[in-house]
Amino acid sequence: MGEIPFYILALKEELQARIKRNPRYSLRAFAMALNIDASYLSRCFSFKQVMSLEIAEGVIKKLQMNSSQRELFLHSIAAQQTCTSLHKHDKHLTACEK
Repeated sequence: MGEIPFYILALKEELQARIKRNPRYSLRAFAMALNIDASYLSRCFSFKQVMSLEIAEGVIKKLQMNSSQRELFLHSIAAQQTCTSLHKHDKHLTACEK
């Protein structure tokens, strides 16, 4: 498996910080706080779906990311979208796995 995208790391880090403050905090609660579907977030975490840039903008606002975090977050999504598209086109183009 390749490198984990920044946006996944950032989201998981934020989720873990919230769980540390409240051990009963869940993925479902986190998704609700981000105003996205819990199953969608779960699919993103398991690399079954790439977050859309539209949803990402909402997440960025909810998490109050600064401009450099926003840029890294969006670029990591765009890179993963590109890799996914290439892989769908040609299964041999796997240089940019997860």
